[in-house]
Amino acid sequence: MENASRKILIAEDNVELSDMLRNYLTRAGHIVYQAFDGVQAIDLLNALPIDLLILDIMMPRADGYQVIKMVRQTKNIPIIVTSAKVTEEDKEKMFDLGADDYMTKPFSFKEAVMRVNAQLRRYYDFNSTPQKIDNSRVLGSLCINSDRFEVKVGGTLLNLSNKEFALLDTLTSEPNRIFSKSQLLDKVWGTEDYIDDNTVAVTIARLREKLLKQGIKNIVTVWGFGYKWEN
Repeated sequence: MENASRKILIAEDNVELSDMLRNYLTRAGHIVYQAFDGVQAIDLLNALPIDLLILDIMMPRADGYQVIKMVRQTKNIPIIVTSAKVTEEDKEKMFDLGADDYMTKPFSFKEAVMRVNAQLRRYYDFNSTPQKIDNSRVLGSLCINSDRFEVKVGGTLLNLSNKEFALLDTLTSEPNRIFSKSQLLDKVWGTEDYIDDNTVAVTIARLREKLLKQGIKNIVTVWGFGYKWEN
């Protein structure tokens, strides 16, 4: 709903400006949190279910560029950048990193509230169906999304190659089923040339190594048969 209360984080080192913006957003019905440097902003984003971020670029400890990069590694929330910088290059950099909107200081607080509400509607109301449909497979601390080709461990993205992801996706699609090397070759590599059984073993080893670093030991070798994901 348009007037639904949302959790908003203002990351701005100008305390007076932050307080004024907080007051306007609170009157608009939102729950507002404040961070006064980049590290504090990152900590709050990791600790709280923030729905929208208003982000200043020039902040101490970590600037807005670093904050956006961190957010876009794990979160799909609207980001509105505020800055006194007005060059096209600065704006282009912000949008390339993943910003959704840009307000040049000084800005109207009423307009800021309108922009916040517009972004919230676009993310959470107009796109409500895609937000709710999530083709994810959760196995303990591991979350696999086959639509987005993403693997997360405890909310942190795991960096896998295409083949490593496909192997993990295949094994976890039917836990405790034993897949032979030839079955994995067919499912993951298909008709690619110059692929042999050793390719499966090598890719499994790389995948295992990455999972073991996260404390995940579920890929089991069944000698003489193949591999399985053991629940």
